[in-house]
Amino acid sequence: MDSITALALSVDSPVLKVMGLFLDDALAYGAVVVGLVLLGESRNDKRLKILASLLVAVLAVGTVKYAMAYERPCAGEEWCPEGYSFPSMHAVVAFALMTGFLNKRIYPLFLVFALFVSFTRLNLGVHLFRDIAGALPIALVSYYLTDIVWREKDGS
Repeated sequence: MDSITALALSVDSPVLKVMGLFLDDALAYGAVVVGLVLLGESRNDKRLKILASLLVAVLAVGTVKYAMAYERPCAGEEWCPEGYSFPSMHAVVAFALMTGFLNKRIYPLFLVFALFVSFTRLNLGVHLFRDIAGALPIALVSYYLTDIVWREKDGS
């Protein structure tokens, strides 16, 4: 296990665990992400572009997860999410969301959210640092590809 993952695992906070488990729930996490998009962006076209980039990111993660097939570090333990570890779906979505707000004053909030989500994945023991690190380029490429298609659609 790498030192960053070990450090995150060593933080023993009941509040952090509860928040991490809340975000682990797909419906709860999805609601938080959609809520942040709606609250953070007032232009419907940009909201749709961000949501489209999240869809692209989710599809990319699904493909990479099954191509790489890395077992989760918690595999075999009493509680462990299903599926493979690399890359972290939660982190990819959080980083893609963050990227959608890169040019806004509210960006630091989205950066902190992405880092917090990533930390909770490590703290719960369901991912290693490589899973989080691998999430960032997938998120960036997903947003960039969506942006290219969006510009072509708008003719700009």
